[in-house]
Amino acid sequence: MSVLSKDYEKIEEESRQTVQPGKFVAFAYKVFDASNDELLFEAPLDQPDVMVFGASREIIPGLASTMEGLGEGDRFEVELPPAAAFGDYNPDDVIELDRDIFMRDGKMAEEIKVGAMVPMMTAEGYRVMGKVLSIGDKVKMDFNHPFAGKTVKYQGVIVEVREATEEELHPVSGCGGCQGGECNGGDCGDSKDGCCGGC
Repeated sequence: MSVLSKDYEKIEEESRQTVQPGKFVAFAYKVFDASNDELLFEAPLDQPDVMVFGASREIIPGLASTMEGLGEGDRFEVELPPAAAFGDYNPDDVIELDRDIFMRDGKMAEEIKVGAMVPMMTAEGYRVMGKVLSIGDKVKMDFNHPFAGKTVKYQGVIVEVREATEEELHPVSGCGGCQGGECNGGDCGDSKDGCCGGC
């Protein structure tokens, strides 16, 4: 190999964008239940999750650290226990709420059905998702993340890395994608902590 070719390789390597603080990152991945390899969620190549590394709070830290230093096209795989992923299942996050909260024009809102995932607002103004478990004198809801208590395995690839824009660094509203984990097409209500956290 000529010295010139080596120089071009060096320039290409030096100009290659890698995942580091302040970078916009798009990443496609699959999340599996590590106990049985059941596919729990997928962010495909044509609809990757996005984050600003080091700024997006909703990304699961264990997943973020796995991607640090990677570049476009690089693959990653990591297995995370509940404490490093979606948390342990907490029975205290199953609560009963007054029916009045869900009434609309004197009737129960049509979207309130057993098994439905319903966006709610905490007293602090955070949006969270809850699953309707039962409807009676009270409405019982589970605010645990759907993957709480699971050891999960991520397999994915970095789709894009670039400098984040000012708007991406300081969004006016919303969470800027699901970011690994909090797993619902960028919906801000996937977990108690905000977005998916990566699902």
